[in-house]
Parts: sequence; structure tokens; C-alpha cells
Amino acid sequence: MKKGLSLIIFMLLLTTFSCTKQDDAKKEGEIMNTSELPSIAERVKAYAPTDIKVDISNMTENQKKLVQLLVEAGKIADEIFWQQTSFDAISIRDSLLKLNNPDVKDLLEYVKINYGPYDLIHEHQRFVGEGPQKRFDGGTYYPQDMTKEEFEKYIAAHPEQKAELESQYTVIVRDGAKLKAVPFHEAYPLTIKLADKLEEAAKFADNPTFKNYLMLRAKAIRTDDYFESDMAWMDIKNSDIDIVIGPIENYEDAIFNYKTAYECVVMIKDLQATKDLEMFNHHVLDFEKNLPYDKKYIRDKVGQGTQINFVNVAYFGGDCQKGIKTIAASLPNDPKVREAKGGGKNSMYKNMMEAKFDKIVIPIGHKILENSLVPFLDKKAFITFVTLHEVSHTLGRDIVFGTKDMSVRKSMKEKYSAIEEAKADILGLYNHKILVDMKIYDNDYLKKTMVTYLAGLYRSIRFGAEEAHGKANLVQLNFIRFR
Repeated sequence: MKKGLSLIIFMLLLTTFSCTKQDDAKKEGEIMNTSELPSIAERVKAYAPTDIKVDISNMTENQKKLVQLLVEAGKIADEIFWQQTSFDAISIRDSLLKLNNPDVKDLLEYVKINYGPYDLIHEHQRFVGEGPQKRFDGGTYYPQDMTKEEFEKYIAAHPEQKAELESQYTVIVRDGAKLKAVPFHEAYPLTIKLADKLEEAAKFADNPTFKNYLMLRAKAIRTDDYFESDMAWMDIKNSDIDIVIGPIENYEDAIFNYKTAYECVVMIKDLQATKDLEMFNHHVLDFEKNLPYDKKYIRDKVGQGTQINFVNVAYFGGDCQKGIKTIAASLPNDPKVREAKGGGKNSMYKNMMEAKFDKIVIPIGHKILENSLVPFLDKKAFITFVTLHEVSHTLGRDIVFGTKDMSVRKSMKEKYSAIEEAKADILGLYNHKILVDMKIYDNDYLKKTMVTYLAGLYRSIRFGAEEAHGKANLVQLNFIRFR
């Protein structure tokens, strides 16, 4: 059980529309007036501490030991992420811990929530310590004085270094007048300890496919070559326990969206919920074939290997624990794995989704909806929308049409994440209409989905304009507003 997970509750300080106008009026690079922001105590209170529970009482002692070791591995991945988020994240955290002073309790808590001194919600503005007043877009992946233009110019002059410099799994440092790529497994010594812990956990894995994955994932963390372990992750069968661990998402690299951040999710499968919604697996190809664009772009093999698993989260660490908590994931991100397996694995975090619906979506709905619409807020509609959002991440082309291996993610660089999240939201809603046309859902359920979706837009907008989901939802809300 992971206690005290912080879920942000709704605070309507200004309407989203007025915030948007203010953002439009700002000059690029202008620093927010921090005197206008809430106090640290008020910002901490904007988060709702929530007990997230997982029932493991029916597990064997071997399984319980396995979960324990996976959580220990997750805590190591979490500490690696602290090294990635900003250059002084750890030093500020540890200096506040050493004070052991109740007067800095809120400040320390807010540093832990944000994984450093920069406020995720308030445009990554510094709220404690000396240094740059806004988080460096490149985290610690690049030299802090490096510009986007310098990096691109350097690669143009040194094409032989392009692959290693743009790799998802390297840190860029200066080597005299040169730029040098340092592999994650060299940049972060804790990767050795992490790999050892996964190998230790594998000894307690009774499921052979899960045991194989843990061993291959340990190897990947030692080498930064993840293809084999990603393939093995897709091959896990009949395991009640699962884990996402390693460098996964690219959100922390706001310069290019190249570099990945360490995270960990330890999951316990919810067998009944997975069975109840397994029908989504059977319609992935239908969703692909009904994409509203030229049929020459349609892929005819998508969905054959798509998996949808409903799980309960036992531990969050690293990137997915920063600020707002993740409620689902569609992985692996490697388009070569998705192509080879005919889809990806969609993990729906059931206990997290239910907590967010109860603590966030419902209160938002009561504030922004007409009274006649409030009864249409529906937990099942929320869960199915989130599910179809994740399924929609697997739809559409992963490789740029007409190229052999240029991924859409890499070609769009820093613009990719927000556009991809907007795409998944809109397609999620669109695919509900496809299911209505197929007589699987009726129009009443579609209305519940649309009302719940609208409240969900405001839920995600609170993530802040610097975060991919927040940007995506601002785009959608403004489209609705101005159409």
C-alpha cells in the first residue's frame, strides 16, 4: 500500500478563459510575478492526501516477498529520477531534511511533491533556494547553459555523433568545445543497485514469463538497450503482478522530447475488472479502420497484440509520481515493439482512477456544470473514457508515412507530447461514438461520457500549461469555446 499519494483537488482561482488570455498576453520567457501566487502552505493544501489501497491478502508469501522487492526497486528508480528533474533538486531536499524543523514542513512537502524547487502547476517557477527562477527545460539531461540552437548546430557539424546525442538514454555533457553523450548506466551509478534488485526479485517470481522479463529488464538497465526486455514485457502471461520500471516517458525533456525519465509502477492485476472490459481488445482494429483520414494511412495489423489490463497500483515512484498522479499508461513507447507485437499494453490503474473521480471530477462537475447535467457524471463513463484514451495512443501511425524508421515522436520533438495527449483524448471520445454506432453503447451512455469528459478537461487543465496533458486540454477547451 502506498499511503499519502497527493491528488490535486480543484481550486477555481480564476476561470480557465481568463488564465488563457493572461498567458497569451505574456511575452515569451517572461517570469511570472511570484507575489501573486498562493503561499506554500496554501499550495500544499491544494493537494488531497489520499490512501490508495491494494488487497494482497490472498497472495502467497512468495508473491508478497516479490511485491516487497519490486517496491524496493521502485524506490531506487525514484532516487534516480531525483537526479534527472533539476540540478539542485536533491541538495535542496536533503538540506530541508537535515533541518528537521517543523517550520519548514510545508516547504519540504512541496519540494517532495514537485521533485525539486520548481512548481509544476505554476509554470515551473522556483519557490525555494537560489538559482534560475524557472526550471531549465532540459532538466539535467543537457548542460544548463546549452541552447536548442547550439545543440542542433553541433549535430549538423558532427553527424557521426547524432545517434548517441539524440538517444533517449544518454546525458549530454561538455567535453571542452565538444558535446559528449554519457549513457544512463554510466551517468547514474544507482542503476547497478537497481539491476541487482530486479535480479533478486526474479528469484521469487513463480510466473516464468514475469521472471524472464525481470532478468531481461535488469540487463537492459545495465546496458541501456531496452528492446529485448520490452518484447518480453509484452509476452508476460497469466501473472497477477506486473511492473513498469526504467526510463520511460519523455516529458521531462522540454527542449527536444528526446530524453527519458526513470519511473516505477508496481501493479496488482484486477482480474474481474479486466474481464469486464476485455471487449475493448476486440475492437482496436475497428477503431483504426474508422480513423477520420485518408485510408492509405490505415494500418491493417494494428490491435492484434493489444492488451488491456486493469490493475491496482501498489507503488508509484519517479516521473509518474511527480505532482499529479498518473491514472493509466499505454506502453511500451518503442514503435518497433508495437509493430512487432501488433499493439501495446494498456495498464489502467483502477484504484487511482476511482480516487480521482471521487475526489476531483465530482467536485469539479458540481462547480462548473448546470444542475441538469450533474447527474450525468458517471464513474463507469470516466473509466471507459480513460481506457479508450490509452487505447487511442496505439492508433494512427507510429512511423512517419513514406519513411522506414522515422518515428512520429522524434520528428515532432518537443511538440509531440501535448499533441499526442490531445489526439488520445479526442479519439477516445470519437471511439465512444463508434461503439454507439456498433450498438455496444447507447446515446444515453454517450451523453454521460461527454459530460464526464468536460469535467475531466478542467481536471487536467489544473496540471499547468507547462505539462503535456494541461496543454492538450487547454487546446481542446479553447476549440470548444470558439467553435
